[in-house]
Amino acid sequence: MQYKWKVFLVIALSLFVMVMDASAINVVLPQIAEDFKVSLGTVSWVTIIAGLAISSTLLPLGKLADLAGRRKMQIIGMALFGIGSLICFFSSNISILISGRVVGSIGASMLQAVTMAIVLAVFPDNEKGRGLGMITFAVGIGGIAGPLIGSQISELIGWRYIFLIMFFPTIIGLSLANFVLQDNLIGSSKKEGINYDFKGAIYSALFIIVIIINISNPFNIAYSSILYWAIWAICISFMILFIRSQKNNPEPMFNLELFSNWRFSFATTARLFGFISNGPFWFLIPFYATIVLKYSISLTGILIFLNATGMSLAGAFGGRLSDKFGTLKFIVSGLSLLTITWILFIFTSKETPLIIILSIGFLNGISNGLWMAPNTSETLEKIPKIYQGLISAFNALIRNVGSVFGISISTTLITYILISNGLNIQIGEFKNRTDAELLVLANAMNYSFVLSAFFSIFAIVLSIAGRIRSN
Repeated sequence: MQYKWKVFLVIALSLFVMVMDASAINVVLPQIAEDFKVSLGTVSWVTIIAGLAISSTLLPLGKLADLAGRRKMQIIGMALFGIGSLICFFSSNISILISGRVVGSIGASMLQAVTMAIVLAVFPDNEKGRGLGMITFAVGIGGIAGPLIGSQISELIGWRYIFLIMFFPTIIGLSLANFVLQDNLIGSSKKEGINYDFKGAIYSALFIIVIIINISNPFNIAYSSILYWAIWAICISFMILFIRSQKNNPEPMFNLELFSNWRFSFATTARLFGFISNGPFWFLIPFYATIVLKYSISLTGILIFLNATGMSLAGAFGGRLSDKFGTLKFIVSGLSLLTITWILFIFTSKETPLIIILSIGFLNGISNGLWMAPNTSETLEKIPKIYQGLISAFNALIRNVGSVFGISISTTLITYILISNGLNIQIGEFKNRTDAELLVLANAMNYSFVLSAFFSIFAIVLSIAGRIRSN
């Protein structure tokens, strides 16, 4: 077996476990809340804290990987992920469970920080799209397996065993990484005598934490309140401090001059809006399917399954074909198909045949598989190799922040429309409501679909503009 494929197996296994973990946990949150006798608001921190831990540490760890070596980062990341899984398995209360999620998420952040950089290092230039596409394939497979395995394990032997099951492939991945990965072959450029930018790392972490908290608004702070806007002021302050620290540091954590590269800047911004567009899918569509379309949990699971399958298949082939035919064609095609799927959702109702709904979900997955890997290639096209580890982490950060932003914007819009129609209730409280109230919810969700379509169109414009401006 060629070395690049040995490395890919190591990376794919870590990605599979990470995504499977995240998607499986979302399925069993109600069971966790019931076992620990806590509210759904409290148990939601199981996922919120994971997002905060990953997003706030991606940039600092991406830079650290470039300095300390990618092999070390991969091994430590797998180890922490495994330890976090064990803590969660043995947790006796919600606080210990959340603590385990923090440990595991920091490990996941280490893995995300080096994944793309390692793949880019071992695949030749004419196969980089193929390598990145295979990453999308591994992510999709994890997304497929998580809900299926998580729901079955939870029903048969309890939700705790999901974490135990995660532990064993993690140990296998750790062992493989130890034997397979070699710093001199995976693009590590360990630099001696360079000071790590701790100030920049702290400012970036605080900025990301505050912005995600304010965007997701887990404490339900009124948008018109002074506190809400005060938090935004704090967020902007941390951003300014971070920018100033990078400009004044001869060895910054993130070289802001990278944004002078037009292709990188436009491709990154397009990536942000692409994930803002599709972020609501995994959050809103399950509610739409179960409440508006009146689907069972099983049918909703099939819809999500087909979406993940579509992304896996398109990711496997899209990245490879983009190497041959060009990245921009696939970025525009994928984002265009994404726009179409959101428009199609607008015209669906509970009378729409099941096969059509499932087909739209499948096409939505294909759209993401087509554009994600080529977009990643586009962001790295003109970037010096010494920064690829950092940009790998930055791309992962953009994905996380964009998804959170998309979910927040959609839920805020839906909530506003519901309140405007005299329905001051949460989306999850709509079961057993009147047909008139459900119609209001359906219309509100349609507006969110329109907004998602708008964001994907904007991503298309940015992708094309970036290519034109850089030529």
